[in-house]
Amino acid sequence: MGKMTDSAIGALPQGLDENLGWLLGQVCRAHGAALASAVSGIPHGLRGFQALCGAVHGSARNQAQLGRQLDVDRTVMVYLVDDLVAAGLVERVVDPDDRRNKLIQGTEAGRKLLDTTKAAILAAEAEVLAPLEHKDQDRFRDMLRAVVAYNLGGR
Repeated sequence: MGKMTDSAIGALPQGLDENLGWLLGQVCRAHGAALASAVSGIPHGLRGFQALCGAVHGSARNQAQLGRQLDVDRTVMVYLVDDLVAAGLVERVVDPDDRRNKLIQGTEAGRKLLDTTKAAILAAEAEVLAPLEHKDQDRFRDMLRAVVAYNLGGR
């Protein structure tokens, strides 16, 4: 992992090189492009990966909560989960505390695919963050987590 050269930094469009929105947009586009092949085996790509991750790790109590976490519209979330169920990656289970609710849980196949996909994502992310030293990559992630937590209501 290297360090970005002055000539590479100088190649950034003048006036945008300090614009947070533009910089974040460029990183998001690079990240999305790098991850496209890593998540290609999951229905709905990156969004499907995120839903699968939530289901496997139990980050939400039900489909509605998972949709809110991922900022996915309720109707879209139904189709997303339907496709993950059809692929055998998650299952809807009756909530023992409230039989009207369905819990979304990862299946064994979903857990295996998640592990494989996570490894591919780490490799893709390493490429996106290659200009940063390893310790700076970790620090960058820490800073992003702090900003996200703050903006999700941890203020």
